[in-house]
Amino acid sequence: MNSKLLMIPALALAGACTTAPQIVKEPHPDDNAYAWKPLFDKTLSNAEFKDAAWGYTPEGYLAPREGGPIWTKADYENYVLDLEYAMGEAGNSGVFIYISNLDKFPKYKIEVQMLDDHAPEFKDEKPYQLSGSLYGRAAARTVCSKPAGEWNRMTVYCRGKNVRVVLNGIVVVDANLDDWTDALVNPDGTQVPKWHRGFPALSTIPTRGRVGFQGVHGKTGMKVKYVRIAPLH
Repeated sequence: MNSKLLMIPALALAGACTTAPQIVKEPHPDDNAYAWKPLFDKTLSNAEFKDAAWGYTPEGYLAPREGGPIWTKADYENYVLDLEYAMGEAGNSGVFIYISNLDKFPKYKIEVQMLDDHAPEFKDEKPYQLSGSLYGRAAARTVCSKPAGEWNRMTVYCRGKNVRVVLNGIVVVDANLDDWTDALVNPDGTQVPKWHRGFPALSTIPTRGRVGFQGVHGKTGMKVKYVRIAPLH
């Protein structure tokens, strides 16, 4: 990554995740792996959000100031998104991919969950509500997130209907959206959350759309840094 994008420090990933038989380790991409560019510029002129809902902290981190989302003005398809994030105490937020039809409310929506998984408030969350999951759709294979205030590294690969999420060096989701042929029932037999009803089956959605962040969706939100995107060929 060039100096304009800042350098991503090496992350101490050892011991960050619980163990499970299906765990697959995968390094996050380095600065020379792709043709990176910042997802948002320093003035947020290429972003769309409610006035004052988002901004940069004095340290230069992008953070929500209230509940509303932030979207790219541009549409993306076949890309890799890479970032670091730190949750607030009992924080809840997420990364949105494949967002389209924004006249009133997105007709299509996939959220990669960001959560303070370690907060007592979330001890009863379902597996598909934990960090790295495709929220309400595909459960993360394991809990990989770090406690509130610590930095996590997330890489999301979006190639057509294939979505892969790497969190702190572990592949937590590797999904083919063509498997989601029912709008109400996931391939593993779980019911989608009631607030996801009304959206179409994921197998039918466009794979070109905006990228964004959810904002504050719990007691607190999160802060992000080194947010970059690159095309996948």
